[in-house]
Amino acid sequence: MEIQQSFRVPFAVDQVWRHFHDVEGIVGCLPGAALSAPASAGRLALSMTVKLGPIVAIFAGDGQLQMDELKRCGSIAGSGSDRKSGSRLKGEAAFCLHDETTQSASTRIDIRITYAIAGNLAQFSRDSLVRELATRLTAAFSENLQAKLCVEQSKPAAAQPLDLGKMLWPMIIARLKRWFGGAFRQ
Repeated sequence: MEIQQSFRVPFAVDQVWRHFHDVEGIVGCLPGAALSAPASAGRLALSMTVKLGPIVAIFAGDGQLQMDELKRCGSIAGSGSDRKSGSRLKGEAAFCLHDETTQSASTRIDIRITYAIAGNLAQFSRDSLVRELATRLTAAFSENLQAKLCVEQSKPAAAQPLDLGKMLWPMIIARLKRWFGGAFRQ
């Protein structure tokens, strides 16, 4: 499956690009993600904790970071598995930063994610559900990145599990309102 998204941050592209080189900091911007060991020559030991109600999956695996300094683009590719559920995940997140400064500093970040999931948790990977969750994850990543950019010298926060339950309830309520919205109007 492939998902493409973009978001903007009100900071200069050079400043944002510098933060993308802080691997621990940038990984920490994604809810549930963390480095299991320090990055070494582009090799990453990653973990992603995902929580959906009582279900908790901890994906652990390896990744490779590549950066193109001239284009201000890069990618993280890797795979991981959750021992408890037997689920496996393989994917790549490619990103590209674009200077959108007109009167004030602004950077557009384009993201293209390709992934495949297998095992018990694959049942939750329905296209519309995944796209809506990806939109919410991108928004959370954007907010966390902006917070890091606002506080240049902040210490990395401890990684928190990705609580899908908190993301799913607003989605379910929004869908119910769309489906039944006309029935409740007077």
